[in-house]
Amino acid sequence: MATPLGNALDFFEKFGFYDVVLPFLLIFTIVFAILEKTRVLGITDKGKPKANINSMVAFVIAMFFVALTPVVTALKLSTPYVAFLLVVLITYMMLVGSYASGKEEFTFQNLGFWRVLMGIIIFVAVVAIFLNAFGWLDRVVDYVVDNWQGTFLVSIVFVGFIIGAIYWLAFSKDSEKSG
Repeated sequence: MATPLGNALDFFEKFGFYDVVLPFLLIFTIVFAILEKTRVLGITDKGKPKANINSMVAFVIAMFFVALTPVVTALKLSTPYVAFLLVVLITYMMLVGSYASGKEEFTFQNLGFWRVLMGIIIFVAVVAIFLNAFGWLDRVVDYVVDNWQGTFLVSIVFVGFIIGAIYWLAFSKDSEKSG
């Protein structure tokens, strides 16, 4: 049994609302916001960004984006998963915040290591989501699994060791006292 709202969603699907209009609006908004914030294309005499030029560039980029069907399909596939990841992240932050003592204001700024770790996990998750949307995740996982035993693992451990040693030498408290 079809409902009026279900019929409206079917109409939007047939109209191309999810294939053209929403991706266009998303990319236009993101590009326009970045151009306005960075002021890459210049400013007016009053110090404000050139909104007319920024909007035209954002419009053209969004039109080129919508013209690429595989990219729009990947965006449609990945956006719900990114939104789900955002819900998981907010839930995690609420749970961590609920363990605050209440003596002082709780912020994630004081949790340096955990903040960096969560940033790395979120970055890897978003990359995996987009790789899956483009159909490349299986190939990447197969490549890593096939090469895990040999030089790949040794290379990763060696690079991690070097980065850790440089970090330890650069940011240790003893180097601050001697320098």
